[in-house]
Amino acid sequence: MKREFIQLESIQPDTFVATAALECMAELQMGQMALKQAVSETVRGYGRHVIADHGATLADITAIAARKGIPVPSSLDEYHDRLVRDMREKSESDFDSAYAAYMVDGYQKSLLLYKRGQRIKNPDISALASRGLVKLEARKRLTNSLLESISPQDWPVRVSERSDYSQGQSHH
Repeated sequence: MKREFIQLESIQPDTFVATAALECMAELQMGQMALKQAVSETVRGYGRHVIADHGATLADITAIAARKGIPVPSSLDEYHDRLVRDMREKSESDFDSAYAAYMVDGYQKSLLLYKRGQRIKNPDISALASRGLVKLEARKRLTNSLLESISPQDWPVRVSERSDYSQGQSHH
């Protein structure tokens, strides 16, 4: 069966910076929730990793944006705020699987965003996107382990198998 190549849409530097910053800010808040609400130590450990990873990425985004004169959101937009609120309302028993599902979705969106960012003609921003992709590759393995630790039978589609599908989807 021949695989169809899907062309990535172009993205403007300011859109990339704003979207990447919003994703980082939301995942930072979700990671902090994981430290407090997760039942599983694996999920709490994943939350710690997300906090460190996205904290560093957000600092990188902010520094490059400042040099380029690109604004960075100071708070979550309505979409990301709703995601965070919904996660905050999860009971302890539902939090771990909901968080894992959110992280798979976040991975897919970030993968597409950073691949699009690599195509930006600004070398600082395309390099930022490339660094983000390296971190995402490391997170893919961690996310698969997270999914397996929660309930392997409920997760028939692993992150590596979903990434092909998501490349054809547009970012919200």
